[in-house]
Amino acid sequence: MRSGCPGAVLVTGATGFIGRVVARRLLAVGRPVVVLARGRADTSARSRVAEALGLAPDGGRLQAMEADLTHPGLGLGKGDWRLLRNRVETVIHCAGETVFFPGAMEPFVAGHVGGPQALLRGLAGGRLRRWAHLSTAYVCGKRSGTVLEREGDVGQSFRNPYERVKMLSEEAIRLEGAAVGVDVRILRPSIVVGAVPETAGGHPSQCLFAFIRLAAALARMPGGAEVPLRIAAAPRAAFNLVPVEYVAAAAVALAGHPDGAGGTFHLVVSDPPTQQEVLAMITARLGLRGLTLVDARRAPLTDPSPLERAVARLLAGYREYLEGDVRFQDTNARRILDRCGVPGPSVSRDAVHRLIRLALGTSPALPGLRLAGQGGPRPVRALPEKR
Repeated sequence: MRSGCPGAVLVTGATGFIGRVVARRLLAVGRPVVVLARGRADTSARSRVAEALGLAPDGGRLQAMEADLTHPGLGLGKGDWRLLRNRVETVIHCAGETVFFPGAMEPFVAGHVGGPQALLRGLAGGRLRRWAHLSTAYVCGKRSGTVLEREGDVGQSFRNPYERVKMLSEEAIRLEGAAVGVDVRILRPSIVVGAVPETAGGHPSQCLFAFIRLAAALARMPGGAEVPLRIAAAPRAAFNLVPVEYVAAAAVALAGHPDGAGGTFHLVVSDPPTQQEVLAMITARLGLRGLTLVDARRAPLTDPSPLERAVARLLAGYREYLEGDVRFQDTNARRILDRCGVPGPSVSRDAVHRLIRLALGTSPALPGLRLAGQGGPRPVRALPEKR
């Protein structure tokens, strides 16, 4: 049943890393937004949404409802479902834990697969027409070479449960949408970076920023700029970073564009630089000269120094990504986004310098880094994996 008011966009994960940028962008262009969020022991869903978006929910322009995708029925009552079916025309689904190896698989799968299915099914028969589903380009698993947008499960193996469950989520929501007549669009960003909220998401940015802070601290120490530091990676492989602002702008545009119906879209940098090129931009900006990438597939690191072992621990969660070599075609995405006036992103020197400023200006200095005789600087433990 349709009401006379404009259709709202429902955003899940709006208190998280990507979802909050999506919700803010929708509000900025005047779209009414409904947010589903979990409450915490000491904080209501409404308060969490107000803090994340900088705007108090008013029931009109912004409405917040408490829900949990890992629970049966999502914690929504009959009145909640009725309101959602009457208001929501489009869903942009951004919620999901980014941990690669969850401690408990059942709630993890429920949050990524069962919960979104239940939400789509519960909204069916109302105003809902489109569902934009945020996935990851790394559902490609351990593939190498060029990955096309139209490709899904082609028999690839996966690095971790996160990749596999995201693939299952895509397939499940496609089937659910087809069963109830809802247009499902799949959005697959590569590694998303940008300003990281303190309490949710953004582990790739946390890891990258921790490395930048370590490198900056090393460059400032007496003799630190010349200390040899080898990192296992794939120097000539693409460094598949994408800014969170681009992902949000693309998600909003692709969620509603008529030519996006049923599509799958890679949200990536079309012509990414190599890992070696990005490292050169970082080290040149910081004045660090002893850092090199070693192709671990051909020549594993031997006799690593204490500093090299510490950096390896810092980057451990992304080691397989650094050692892989994959490029993502984004022809479908760019075909529509060019017409929508959403310019493609780049990992240019200026963009890398902005990331460096962000890492050094908005995050605390990496504690515990000190000179230790011949062993060189010793950084502390890596940042936690789970958001």
